[in-house]
Amino acid sequence: MTILKQRNVIKLLSILALFIFLQSCATYRIQKAQRSVRQSFAAGDYEKTVELLNHFGNNKTYKKKDKVLFLLEKGTAYHFAGQYDSSFTAYENAEKEIQRLFSKSISRGIASFMVNDNILAYNGEDYENIYLNTFKSLNFIHQNNLGKALVEAKRMAYKLQSLNIKYQGLVRALSKADTTNQVSWRSGKTNIQNSALGHFLSGIIYAKSNHPDDARIEYEQMLKAFTDQSVLYPNILLANNPLASMKRSDAYNTALISFTGRAPVKYEVNTRIYLAQEDFYLKLALPVLKIIPSEVYSVQAVLDDTLHMPLYMIENMDQVAAEVYKVKEPIIYARSFVRAFLKASGTVYAKNKLRKEGKRILSGLVNLFGKIATESTEKADLRSWQTMPGQVYANLLQLSPGTHKLHIEYYSYNGRLLFEDHKEITISEHNTLELAESLYWN
Repeated sequence: MTILKQRNVIKLLSILALFIFLQSCATYRIQKAQRSVRQSFAAGDYEKTVELLNHFGNNKTYKKKDKVLFLLEKGTAYHFAGQYDSSFTAYENAEKEIQRLFSKSISRGIASFMVNDNILAYNGEDYENIYLNTFKSLNFIHQNNLGKALVEAKRMAYKLQSLNIKYQGLVRALSKADTTNQVSWRSGKTNIQNSALGHFLSGIIYAKSNHPDDARIEYEQMLKAFTDQSVLYPNILLANNPLASMKRSDAYNTALISFTGRAPVKYEVNTRIYLAQEDFYLKLALPVLKIIPSEVYSVQAVLDDTLHMPLYMIENMDQVAAEVYKVKEPIIYARSFVRAFLKASGTVYAKNKLRKEGKRILSGLVNLFGKIATESTEKADLRSWQTMPGQVYANLLQLSPGTHKLHIEYYSYNGRLLFEDHKEITISEHNTLELAESLYWN
């Protein structure tokens, strides 16, 4: 090998080292930004959260490839800050971007074989794509636009029902694109076909839109979700369900909805394989979804310091998220293995070729840098919607016109008061459906 060629190889290795360094810096910056967002959001300072997100967007901490993540966080911050138009816009743009990116998922999947999933534009998890419609629906209820609220609630059901079918075509395409023949491409399965939360929202909207038969059907579908997915709803009362009043428009004019807990987070699990005889080093970095248990065991509402009433768990959003994630999980793992195999095989091939040409020193350098590159670039994609809650509780009540004091109390398993949220509700003479929301993001 000529001196010029040797210099080119060294230059290439130097560029690779610089790329690894820059990728590490970018990952650190967004992780630090996410911590700041979580802290302000957990403190209930939603205006501050919006300011932080705008700041991190302006200084490019959230890059173009993080657009979906950025919009999901903004949508939630705006929602709980009471800026419903801005919240809808953020969620709407996030949903459109998720759809656009999934349509390009084949080329995206092949591109990730080169380095890792972090280089790809984040296209959101399926459970994030489902639950963003929850908050879009709630935004419209706040604005008394029940027609659009219903559309968003129904989209939750549609996305869940089509989830298994969604990935069948992707699996076939990735199987054809993979030339290594090292893995069997498949998607996972989920039995989650119904969202109790989606049916609850659809039911109260139908009732308040003078469609009692549709409200009844949604109520029955909600009960079916509780029954078919009982492992996800341990605290739901099926017999004499207190939420049966959702079918009757004249039974309530106020919906109380309380969110608790946090969405699951991803953490990295590394597996390393070294075959000494072939000097073959392979590293897998897999994202694993972890549920963060909530401290909250029960939620209670106190109205005008006299009436005490429980709120009932409608959905374990975090448990549903974990189940839904299982559909995509095998694809993520297969892609990680193919990527690791290609990196290891490429290093072995280049090393052996140089050795046969008598360039033992350069062969050793390529082998060393190849292993360093494998170790440094093989990172799991741990991005996720940080501000999504983990559970949702609800109840319905009829309030007289006027302004009412409302306290939402959150209790631990041993009955300790964890948090108390103070609100006021104003009911007008012709009020159709007032929505009072609370959040204890513990």
